[in-house]
Amino acid sequence: MWIRDTGATCHMKSSIEGMHDLEKCSDIKIDTANGSASSITHIGKYKGNVLCANGKTKRIVMKNVKVVLVLMKNLFFLSTVMRNDWDLLTETRNNVKILKIKKGYIEYEFDQNV
Repeated sequence: MWIRDTGATCHMKSSIEGMHDLEKCSDIKIDTANGSASSITHIGKYKGNVLCANGKTKRIVMKNVKVVLVLMKNLFFLSTVMRNDWDLLTETRNNVKILKIKKGYIEYEFDQNV
């Protein structure tokens, strides 16, 4: 599971599962939301499947994902995709706001129940 985040500095994952082209890191730390510093163990690419807004599954590759083993959830940094020409959109369905990212004809929705 990935949590959308605007406050993170990059995509972060809690394990190396699904990762490839890994570089081992040492002495690199990040500040976390609770004010503590956590170590980055690896940086690499993540390959996984996402559910598109149209109900189809699509294979994606995320670059420069940092592995921080103490994370409880994986963090998907919205500002990174916006810098890569993805649009951030909202839609209201049944009085519930749905957050989406879109580029061309590709559109992903974020689950609001997290």
